[in-house]
Amino acid sequence: MRKLLNRKIIFPVTICMVVLTSGFSVSKLFAREIFNNVSVSEAKYMMSEQNNNKVDFVLDVRTGEEYARSHIEGAVLIPIMILTEKMHEIQTGQSILVYCHNGNRSEVACELLTSRGHKYVFNMLGGIESWIEKGYDVVE
Repeated sequence: MRKLLNRKIIFPVTICMVVLTSGFSVSKLFAREIFNNVSVSEAKYMMSEQNNNKVDFVLDVRTGEEYARSHIEGAVLIPIMILTEKMHEIQTGQSILVYCHNGNRSEVACELLTSRGHKYVFNMLGGIESWIEKGYDVVE
C-alpha cells in the first residue's frame, strides 16, 4: 500500500516539475528570439550609409563614467539602472541597437525593451570593447 501511495504522489510531482522546468526554459528561449544578436561588424554595417543608416536609435546602457571615456558617435546614454524610468524617450517602431561594455547589460536591456513592445531591437555582442578591438571609431 505504501509503495502505491508513493507512486501516486511521486509521479504527479515529477510531471509538474518537468512541465514547470520546460515552461521556464521555453519562455526564456522565446524572450531571446524576440531581439536579434548582432556582431560589431553587423552593427557597424547597420549604421552605415551603405545600408541607409537602418538603425534609428543607438542606445548605450553603461554608466555615465563609461560613456564619458568612450562611446559610439550618436549613441544616447540611458544607463541600465534607469532604463525603465526613461523608456518613454525611445519611440516604439524604431530600430534600436543596444550596447554596453561587453554585452551582458545590453542583453538585459534588449529583453526589457522587447517586453515593453519594441519590435526592432538588436543586441551588439561583445559591446564597446569588441567595437574598439575592431578599430572602429569612438568619441572620447
